Amino acid sequence: MCITEDKLVESYGKATPRERFRLIYKNYSIFPQLVDCYETGLFNRILFEVEYNRRKKNDDDLGVRIQTSHRSDPTAAKAIEHIMIRDAIEECNFSGNILKETDDPEKHKRDILTIHMMRREYEVFDTSLKALPLAEFKITYSHLHDGRKLVEIAEEEDKAYQTILNIVSKTRKKLEGKTIAFFRETIQEG
Repeated sequence: MCITEDKLVESYGKATPRERFRLIYKNYSIFPQLVDCYETGLFNRILFEVEYNRRKKNDDDLGVRIQTSHRSDPTAAKAIEHIMIRDAIEECNFSGNILKETDDPEKHKRDILTIHMMRREYEVFDTSLKALPLAEFKITYSHLHDGRKLVEIAEEEDKAYQTILNIVSKTRKKLEGKTIAFFRETIQEG
């Protein structure tokens, strides 16, 4: 399944636990990379919006800084701002009110909560997958992570296609049962 990070986060945020399980299952091999990619883009989007909105508010369109009587350290201020945005994204820490200076603070907050939940639920899925008995793990991992066709796996394992299909179906149901119990019902703060 070829899905973009934007579509994945949007779908994940609206999905039920069972639908989120399916999204992880179908995108297992690239799921963490898609979340990382979206997170990086979100960080930059928030940073650009904050910078643009501050310039706009201060009529600083030319980028010319006027020195005032009080001392300031623009490099330190920028570093602190970056840390506040990182904290908001990585720790779901909205205490610095950095999002209030963006174009759509509520959407950014929902996106941050969604990617936070995506990481946690992926970890539950991945741990459950790795806890399968070795034979089931090897077949399922090869199918999910390496994208190998069941026919190829059957040939390599010297087993009937139907046997491999049964193993993959059984492990999918087992994984679903083990993981969904630990998924949140909906996205919410905290």
